[in-house]
Amino acid sequence: MSDNTLDTLRFLLKDSRKLSEQFAKFKVEFQQSSEQFTEFKQQLNNAIADLESRIDKLEENQSNVETITVSNFSQSFSNEEIEHLLDLPLARILDVYSELPQVLEPICRRVAVSINENVVNPLLERNQQGNYWVLQLREQGFFLFPRPAAFIRLAALESLQSLFIIEGEIPNSRNNEFLLKQPAKLDLLKRNQRWQLAEKGLIQFGESPLEFRWQQEIRQMRDQYQQFSKMLERVGETGLESAITTQRWQQELQQNYGDPVSIMINTCMPMAYAIYKGPMLVICNVILTKGICLVQPAWDRGIPWETSVYAKSHSRNVLRSSPEHPILANQPYFKEITYLKEQKTHTWAIANNYQEASRIVSLLNGKWGSLEDFPT
Repeated sequence: MSDNTLDTLRFLLKDSRKLSEQFAKFKVEFQQSSEQFTEFKQQLNNAIADLESRIDKLEENQSNVETITVSNFSQSFSNEEIEHLLDLPLARILDVYSELPQVLEPICRRVAVSINENVVNPLLERNQQGNYWVLQLREQGFFLFPRPAAFIRLAALESLQSLFIIEGEIPNSRNNEFLLKQPAKLDLLKRNQRWQLAEKGLIQFGESPLEFRWQQEIRQMRDQYQQFSKMLERVGETGLESAITTQRWQQELQQNYGDPVSIMINTCMPMAYAIYKGPMLVICNVILTKGICLVQPAWDRGIPWETSVYAKSHSRNVLRSSPEHPILANQPYFKEITYLKEQKTHTWAIANNYQEASRIVSLLNGKWGSLEDFPT
């Protein structure tokens, strides 16, 4: 056998050994992987079995749970009384009570004066047959209202005088008209059960709420008619139309800016303007005719104070006139800033509203002059 053949056989033998070793190694790894796979499969089967067991237990527990009905659920809250806390002004509650008191009954607690209570501030307790209602208002406290249908009972009328100040004659069984002007104020002693009178209310008998309101409205209309009649005699139809227009402007200004902060009146000549919140400036008319002296807005809107001609020339330093001033004693005012020495210094009186401004104009009419001309 030649040397080349021997070398070839040796190489093949060596290569066969490597293949045998690699196969043995692969066989070992395969067995390990197979074992790991078998172990993983077993763990997965165990997890599935555990989940199935838990599901079975849940189904078993679900079948044993007691069913809670709606009636049982609501009954669990039956002992907890609902708090009725209204967030409305007292004036609005009085309007509702006067017009349709039945609306308030579901949210009120019915109470009665405690038996054998002879004290200055009576105690009131929950009583389904009581003659009074207790109503709680947010951040205002507890208030006592007479139950409207209770005045036919003498017992209610007897206790009424210990809880309310009475105006008018106490009604008989044939007349139970009344007007609640102010409910009684209560202090809480025991939640939802017991209260004590803190301040008496005010009731007027012999007058129904609607009749009282109609009388007020008729009285206001009569007053306005008299005012317009007097103005018509003084200024005529044209002046009356102008006054009505000015009144409408004043109402619109109030809706847009609120009440005026101050009214400025020139004491040297009939000039004025109003300052509203913002600040906003509204030019005013000064009316001096046929015995009428009025300060009224000249328009229904204002301009920003910073853009007005008065912003730089009017001082904000408030002064006060002398107590001996013959026209405007102790009158708050400020001076108008002047840049020319020969120019006269104008002063501006400060009023809080149009009525006060009109009064100041009536005093200055025919006597215009600077408040600086008098000692301060």
